[in-house]
Amino acid sequence: MKAILRKVDVGKDHSFSVREDIFPYLYNHWHYHPELELTLIRKGRGIRLVGDNLEEFDDGDIILLGSNLPHMWRNDPAYFDKSSVLHVEAIAIHFMANFWGTSFYDLPEMKHIRDLFERARQGIKIKGKTRDLVQTKMEAILQVTGVKRIEYLLNLLELIASSTTCEILSSSGFTKTYNLTNTDKINDIYVYTFNHFKSRITIKDIAEQVNLSPHSFCRYFKTRTLKTYWQFLSEIRVGYACKLLIENRISISQVCYESGFHNLSNFNRCFKSITNKTPLQYFKEYSDF
Repeated sequence: MKAILRKVDVGKDHSFSVREDIFPYLYNHWHYHPELELTLIRKGRGIRLVGDNLEEFDDGDIILLGSNLPHMWRNDPAYFDKSSVLHVEAIAIHFMANFWGTSFYDLPEMKHIRDLFERARQGIKIKGKTRDLVQTKMEAILQVTGVKRIEYLLNLLELIASSTTCEILSSSGFTKTYNLTNTDKINDIYVYTFNHFKSRITIKDIAEQVNLSPHSFCRYFKTRTLKTYWQFLSEIRVGYACKLLIENRISISQVCYESGFHNLSNFNRCFKSITNKTPLQYFKEYSDF
């Protein structure tokens, strides 16, 4: 199954799409589209994949994605329970880089916006005071029509382009090596892993899911993602452990086993290598808020 080319409907009366989503969970497939995407997660939690970057997302996250950058938003398992009362709320803006016309896009005054779009090829997380300003503008753009929509979007991009509190997500190596036409098995690997990370997974298990030998699977995954499968699996498990530690409903040893680790020493070692903190240090840091 390939990374999915998702078509964005802008409507006949608009040059770009502004959409408010309220769903049980987000579109959870590895996909891409030629439009740039600016997304505000107003309400929702889970794991976000942008290129080769994997992070948790939470209420208030704002991400700018460049054209054709593969990405996926995967809500926490609780969102998929049949009895769940959870839901997500998001605002998504999709637009082509030159939707306002090539001549306008090429103006000297637009250079910093063009530079922003180049950086967005790796994905950008908007943080700090810029995040607060961008969220306010994204809420406001839902209410405006006509030329004001374009004015608001340009102002949003200006805020992000001039910010010093933004974070690049994916590595430059990923954007140089990733091939959109050769991603047939990645989504199957991701979906299987997200559904089974709490259980024991062997390379033989996951390789069988995509009809590869264990050796071919390891080579395939490293080539496509620039990391080993064990690194990827550990990041997912540690990300889930962080969420459980913040919630503070079970002990650290229970967090270890609930996250898919099978002994405390391995859990502590993996957790510190990814977060630069021990599970106890991480818990204490967040319990102080």
